[in-house]
Amino acid sequence: MGWWSTDIMGGDTPLDFEDTFYDICGVEKFPEGGGMAPLTKADLETNLNKIMDFLDADKWGESNIGYQVLAVTMLKAGAFISGDLQDFMMQACENDEWAKESDERKIATDGLFNALASYDNEHPIIIKSKGLFEVMAEKLSK
Repeated sequence: MGWWSTDIMGGDTPLDFEDTFYDICGVEKFPEGGGMAPLTKADLETNLNKIMDFLDADKWGESNIGYQVLAVTMLKAGAFISGDLQDFMMQACENDEWAKESDERKIATDGLFNALASYDNEHPIIIKSKGLFEVMAEKLSK
């Protein structure tokens, strides 16, 4: 399907990274009983080295997207982000190729960059992204 919005999580590639992070952490994303299980601070911090190994291997050729997704995920969980990791994440926002061509995407990457810059490693920050069905509903209502 590709991308349905310019948001950080607005496409298949970010969701593929998110799924991989769930797999690495050993957390079932959609457990029985409904709803999406969160990746917790402990899940992420315990498995961060494995996640970083995956991102550093850059098997998909999309490491900037991967680091952006990791940023969104860690901010949401209130996980500790070291200075070096924060730098990688912020560089991923600055080096986003799509943001160089799209003002809307630049707004999304700048928003994530600013959230990372203000993050205190304690209070979670939620980065909002429109889901596929939300975007479809907006298009259909017009």
